[in-house]
Amino acid sequence: MIDIVYTISKYLIMICFGLFVIISFRVQRDVPEEMKQQTYTVQRSLMIAIHAVAFFVIALHVLNGDSDINIWYLIAFYIAQLAYLLVMTMLIPRFVRLNQGINHVMCMFLTVGFIIQTRLSFENSLKQFVIILVGTVLFLIICFFCKRAKFLRSLTWVYCIMGMGLLMLVLILSTVSRGARLSLEVGPFSFQPLEFVKILFVLFVAGAFHKSTSFKYVVITAVCAAIHVGIQVLCNDLGSAFILFVIYLMMLYAATRRFIYIAIGTAAFAAAAVAAYHLFNHVRIRVSAWLDPWSDINGKGYQIAQSLFAIGTGGWFGSGLFMGNPSSIPLVSKDMVISAIAEELGGIFAIFMILLCLCFTLMIFRVSIRVSMTFYKLLAFGLGVSYAVQVFLTIGGAMKFIPLTGVTLPFVSSGGSSMLASLITLGIVQALYVISESDVAQERRMIAAGVSLSEFDGYEDLKEPGNDEYDENDEYDDEYEDDEDFYDEEYDDNDNSKREPVENRVFFYDINDIHENNK
Repeated sequence: MIDIVYTISKYLIMICFGLFVIISFRVQRDVPEEMKQQTYTVQRSLMIAIHAVAFFVIALHVLNGDSDINIWYLIAFYIAQLAYLLVMTMLIPRFVRLNQGINHVMCMFLTVGFIIQTRLSFENSLKQFVIILVGTVLFLIICFFCKRAKFLRSLTWVYCIMGMGLLMLVLILSTVSRGARLSLEVGPFSFQPLEFVKILFVLFVAGAFHKSTSFKYVVITAVCAAIHVGIQVLCNDLGSAFILFVIYLMMLYAATRRFIYIAIGTAAFAAAAVAAYHLFNHVRIRVSAWLDPWSDINGKGYQIAQSLFAIGTGGWFGSGLFMGNPSSIPLVSKDMVISAIAEELGGIFAIFMILLCLCFTLMIFRVSIRVSMTFYKLLAFGLGVSYAVQVFLTIGGAMKFIPLTGVTLPFVSSGGSSMLASLITLGIVQALYVISESDVAQERRMIAAGVSLSEFDGYEDLKEPGNDEYDENDEYDDEYEDDEDFYDEEYDDNDNSKREPVENRVFFYDINDIHENNK
């Protein structure tokens, strides 16, 4: 009887999750937020249903005597998680202005993490939940603070120095773990500064290219980026080094629109990869395990072999919660969490996970497209690239598509530093969303007032490639408002704020129709 319940539950979870993913793509349509509220309600309902069904199965497993977890502790833990999800999706949006689509997808990732981490280890899941609560406080503070902290875009070299300083601390003070220097010990706690360096690095590159994209400035920032990457290579943290490299290369292309930089960067990466293979035994071991894990299945190929066994055993529909053996995979709760998901929840569920990660990335990129100032554009774009590359490395490594890099899956894998960094990243993205909505609202007022398209001269700080001049007076000084009346204000003809050309912006309406109505 219990086996039947397990089987039915996995299909219910898969169907609800698939519907959630489809709705998440549809919710990105350019329609007013008021028209999306019903969709958000459906998303929230599907999320709560998945969470309830999964914890019902976990409770059955405990009641059946197959676990030493106290059932009352499990019930209390479920209620605490449910309260968190309801507060984040229903209460917080009433007081803090958020992109609810991004917020719901983040909460769904957290829900999947709640389920799989509780299934793997109740104690570790409890610790992870406490970290999530702390990270959520930081998330809300950043949502409220960052959109008002204009000075943040002028701290370019502060970000650079802080990032290098943290990396040097890791190189000097950390101990070797799994062949790499990753963590710093502070009393009973340990944390990985490299997770936060990624955020500082994106802030640094965005600030640098906001000032200038001249060849001289590109060379200076490239040298600084190379130092970041070089220190991480010395720490043997090649996964994070690759993430920083891709972030810099993609942000450089976004800022300059010169494909030659992509070509040079790709050639440099190929040369560096060959050099790393011959210089570092750690790299050779991982490449060898990737190419042929079966030749040393009980040694260097054990982790990837067990991951592939788990994915293959689960098949398309999965074995069901507690019907698989994901604990046989080393570091399954961190690097290999997607393998545990695929084994027990199914390959179809895992594919939906990948699609939801893609949807999440597109949502972040959409914020980058809609915001007006160069610094904010590049910041949102860089954070989106960071997330996408991290997902690619985690899932690609577990599936033997690329060598293992030891990178975690954001919001799903266990790990305090990774979770805190992920929530801080989303806090910044949500703040940028508020700024982007203010920019769009300003242009809507201008167009509705009949302003000629020729009056949209574009930002002076959007420099053409090769122009290294920077005028502090060109800063964008509009206040970003949270109140609903902000969208109803009349356009002020004396407003000297310069705007990006209208034809390059995204609107909820057709510009030509508005001008026809104004004639």
